[in-house]
Amino acid sequence: MKKIRFAIAQFNPTVGDFAGNAERILEWVRQAEAQGADLVVFPELAISGYPVWDLANQEDFVAEGLRHLHKIVRATARWRVTVVLGFIDKAKPPSERSRNGQIWISRGKILGRHYKRLLPTYDVFLEDIFFQPGSTCRVIPWNGWRVGPTICEDIWDERYDEKPLKDLRAQRANLIVNISASPFYSGIDAGREALVRGHTKRYRFPMLYVNQVGAQDDLIFDGRSFFADAGGKILFRAPAFQEGLFCYDWNPGGANAAAPALEAPSRRIEEIYQALVLGVRDYCRKNGFDKALIGLSGGIDSALVAAIAADALGPERVLGIAMPGPYSSKGSWEDARDLAERLGLEFHIHPIREAYEALLQIYRSQRVSERKSGTDASEITLAMENLQARLRGLHLMYLSNDERRLLLSTGNKSELAMGYCTLYGDMAGGLSVLGDVLKTDVYRLARYRNGLKEVIPAATLEKPPSAELRPDQRDGDSLPPYEVLDEILRLYIEENQSRGAILRRLGKRRVLPEVVRDTLHKVDHNEYKRRQSAPILRVTQKAWFGRRMPITNRFR
Repeated sequence: MKKIRFAIAQFNPTVGDFAGNAERILEWVRQAEAQGADLVVFPELAISGYPVWDLANQEDFVAEGLRHLHKIVRATARWRVTVVLGFIDKAKPPSERSRNGQIWISRGKILGRHYKRLLPTYDVFLEDIFFQPGSTCRVIPWNGWRVGPTICEDIWDERYDEKPLKDLRAQRANLIVNISASPFYSGIDAGREALVRGHTKRYRFPMLYVNQVGAQDDLIFDGRSFFADAGGKILFRAPAFQEGLFCYDWNPGGANAAAPALEAPSRRIEEIYQALVLGVRDYCRKNGFDKALIGLSGGIDSALVAAIAADALGPERVLGIAMPGPYSSKGSWEDARDLAERLGLEFHIHPIREAYEALLQIYRSQRVSERKSGTDASEITLAMENLQARLRGLHLMYLSNDERRLLLSTGNKSELAMGYCTLYGDMAGGLSVLGDVLKTDVYRLARYRNGLKEVIPAATLEKPPSAELRPDQRDGDSLPPYEVLDEILRLYIEENQSRGAILRRLGKRRVLPEVVRDTLHKVDHNEYKRRQSAPILRVTQKAWFGRRMPITNRFR
C-alpha cells in the first residue's frame, strides 16, 4: 500500500475564540498541504477549545462553532489534504444535550462524522452532564482505508460495557484515528502508550493518537501525540508541551523504524516544571494578563513561583514584593531581594508592621469598648497571625488591581491539605501555581531549576521553612516532617488509601498511628479552604478539583 504522510496538528486552542481558532486551523491546513500531507488531524473540540463545560449547551455557542466549521469546510475545496477536526454539533433531538463530534473533510465535502460514545464522569471530567453520547461507530472510507474514528475516552473503555474499538474491528476497520484532549499529570504518557499498544495488538490495527497541547484554566495538556503500528510498536512521537504541526511518513507495507524509548521516570520533575511554566503562560495569555505579581517571603515556595513566572512571561513582566512584618527575619527579605536580582525581576519592599500594629490597636480598643475580654497583650494568637497574612493579601490584591497584574498565589499542596494557610491572606490570588505540588517536590523543582541556572539562593533552599508569623516559628512546630507528611498525603489524596492501609504501607515503626489519624482529620477538616482557592494547576493524578469531598462531614 502507498505511504501515508500524516500531519499531526498538536494544537493549542482558546475556548470560545472561534474566529482565532478557525483562522489558525486553516493556516495549519495550508501548511500541511504545502508539506505534501495526505491527512491532517487536529485534537478533540479543536474549533471550540476544551473543556467547555456548560457552554456546550448554550445555543449561540454551538451555532457559532458550526458557522466557523462550515467556513473551514468551504475553504478546503482548494486543497488536496484531508482534514480531521473535533467540533460540537447541535443536539438531536433539540431537547437533548449537544454532541462532541469528529468530522472528516476533503475538497470542500464532508466524508463522515463520528460522535463520542464514551463520556467520562470521573476525576476532572463531567462530560455526560454536558454532552449526548453517540450511539454507533461507523468506519469512514478514505484513500482505500477503512478508518475507525474515535474521540479520547472511546479508547479508554475498561470501565464501560460498550467497546467502540471492538465494534470497529467487527466492521473491518484497518486504521484508527483518535482525537483527544487528555490532560497532563505526571506519568500519564506511559499510561496512554500502554493503553494504545494493548489495543493495537489485540485488534491488529494501527492507531494515530492526536492530543491537545496548552493550558485551559487549571488543566494542562501535554500533547505527546503518537502513532502505533498493528503490532503495538510506537513509530512516532510528537514532543511534550510544544505546539506545532508534525509530519510523519508511514509505510504500511514496508519497514518502519521504532521511535526512541520514552524518557526515564527521572525526568518527572523536569516535565512538572515544564507543565507549570506552560500553565502560567497560557493562563495569563488567554485571560489578557501581560504582567504578574508575587509576594516574595524569602521562602522556597515564593522563590519557585517567581522562577516559573519569569520563565513563563519573561522577568521584565514579573513584580516581586517583600512585605516584612514584626516577626520577619532580616535574612528573609534579603533572600527575596537576592532572588529578584538573580531572576531580573522588579522588586520592592513594603513593610506591613505599622499597619499591623495600628489595626491590632483598633481591634483591642473595640474589644474593650464592647466589654469583651481580650487576650494578654504579650500573647500571639491565631487571629494575630492571620491578620498579618491578610494584610499582605490585601496589599497584593490592591497592587494587582492597580497595575492589572495577575497575582500568583504560592501555597503548596502540603499546606493546602493541612489547612496551613490563611483564607484571604496567603491564599489570595488569581492562580495557584503550586497547589498540586507537595512540599518535597517543591524542593526538587527548585533544585532542578537551579541546575539550569542558579537563581534560587542557597540560603532559601537550606533554611527551615517558616511562615514567620510569630517569633522563631517553624513549620515543624505544627506539622510532621515533610518527608513523612507528603507520603501520607500522597497515599490518602492521590491513591485514596484508608488510614489502616496507609499505616500498613508506611510501617508502624516509621509513622505513629496518631500522626496518620491527625493528618487525615486535618485534610478533611480543611476542605472549606480549598473550595475557596484560586484555580490550582493540575500536575498529579488526583488534584483538588478531581477530589470531591463534602465540607459538612462527621465521618472520621
